[in-house]
This record gives sequence, structure tokens and C-alpha cells, in this order.
Amino acid sequence: MKKMLFDHLRYYWVIYLTLSCVLLAGVVFGVIGVTALGQTKFQELADFFNNLLIQQPQTIDVAFIKQLARDYFIMMAGIWVLGLTVIGTPLVYLIIFTRGFILGFTIAFIINLKKMLGVGLVIFTAVLPSILAIPCLLLAAGLATIFSFLLLRGRSSGSILRQDFMYYCAAFLLISLGAVAAGVLQGYFTIAGMRILNL
Repeated sequence: MKKMLFDHLRYYWVIYLTLSCVLLAGVVFGVIGVTALGQTKFQELADFFNNLLIQQPQTIDVAFIKQLARDYFIMMAGIWVLGLTVIGTPLVYLIIFTRGFILGFTIAFIINLKKMLGVGLVIFTAVLPSILAIPCLLLAAGLATIFSFLLLRGRSSGSILRQDFMYYCAAFLLISLGAVAAGVLQGYFTIAGMRILNL
């Protein structure tokens, strides 16, 4: 399995490098977005965020964790569907950019608002889950892009297309399981972080 993954990444490294750059660009623009907020908008978001913290569960909440896992699964399903279309690749890249923007904006905003407590909260709620979530997201986007290119170039037809489709679905299922696990971990880390930081 490891060899297959490394061979895949080595063969399609340009696609994954491009996706990584798009994600990084989204993060950078997200950070810039926080600095571009006016005082009024920043305060409105701060009030909303503080109310959100109050509403977060302090103990293990199955419904909360299920919601996070479901969100990740829906995102993976959306990328999978886009990979089945020839014109879906730009939207896949838009999803990657948007996720990067949200990540960058969230990290910068929380640290700006909560200072050192914000650093701790970001580590628990964003950084640790992202260790699993970001590779899953990039792999999913890469597979969708590659499959779209196969359809576009007309390389596959008949039985070969069916074989590529089966590989695409099987690989996506494994990645989606990883993404769902990232959602579950995010739920646990969020609750643990809020208890440890006493927020």
C-alpha cells in the first residue's frame, strides 16, 4: 500500500504540488483577510465566536462529533462527484482554496482575539486535526483531478474505463474514511482543548 501511494505521488507530483500551492495561497489570503477586517466587523465576529464557544459542549457529545464527521464526508462526496465530470477540476481547486482560506482565517482570527489562549485553542481545534485532514483533502482532490483528465483526454474506454473507475472509487472510499476519522478527532480535540484551556 505504501509503495503504491509513493509511486502515485511520484508520478503525479505536479498535480499535488499545484494543489498544495493553491491550499497555501488560500491560507495566506485567509490570514490577510483577518488583517483587512475593520474594527466593527472584527468585533461582530468576536461576539459571534465568543457565543459559539459558550455553546460548545464541555463533555463528549456524540451529536457534535457526528456533525463534524458528516461535514467531512459531504465534502469528500462532493469532490468525488466533481471528479466524475470533465469540467469539475476548477471547482475542485476552488474547494481546496476555500478550505485553505477558512483554515488561515480561523487560525489568524482566533490568535488575534485570544492571544496565547488562542494559540492553544488553534493547536487543538485546527492544527492537530489538520495533520490527517489536509493529506486526505489533497489526495481526494488529486484523484478527482486525475480522473477528470483521464476522461478529458479520452485515454480510457470500455473495460479500461471501468477498471479506472473502480480504482477511483476504492481509493476515494479509503480517503473518505480517513477524512471522517479527522472529523471525529477534531470533535474530541475541540472538547479536550476547551476543557484544558478552561474556555
